[in-house]
Amino acid sequence: MSAAIGMIEVEGVAGIILASDAACKAAGVDLLGWESIGGFTTVFLGGSISRVATALKSGEEAAREVAGHVVAAPMTHPEPACREYVSNEIATERRTPTGALGLIETRGYGAHVTANDNMVKAADVRVFNVLTVHNRVVCSLILGDVASVTEALPVGRASIETGENFLGAALIPKPLPDVLWAFGP
Repeated sequence: MSAAIGMIEVEGVAGIILASDAACKAAGVDLLGWESIGGFTTVFLGGSISRVATALKSGEEAAREVAGHVVAAPMTHPEPACREYVSNEIATERRTPTGALGLIETRGYGAHVTANDNMVKAADVRVFNVLTVHNRVVCSLILGDVASVTEALPVGRASIETGENFLGAALIPKPLPDVLWAFGP
């Protein structure tokens, strides 16, 4: 069991994906998994108390790029039962995909399907996963080289930005394997 567990909560999903990648890169913590309830999603990070503190700062900053509601909290010397709160643990037995990771998040599924279709048609990307959480929040993860993902995201955003459905978009040029395992299919 880690000496500390850090938790970062956002509304939606894209913010915790960005937070996970930034936190793990900044502090070398373990990505334990994530949980979603009522439109809010929490990522769980484990490591030493000082590494978790550093990770939370970096993760919180990254999440604010796409999420308005961001809360970060550490838990030192957690009881083993605390791991039971993480229902979406990382499955590392999968093959690790490569490429840049693009995120686009919306409210509502219909507009989102159109955005995915337009992105795939506009650039050499593939839809890696579509995550849905409560409160009608949908986040697509696309993979491709950096240039292709950079080209695809504005196309997807343009498909949905005119309405109130658009929540955010982001690019992670070199996502960590743990991030892809945690949020992949």
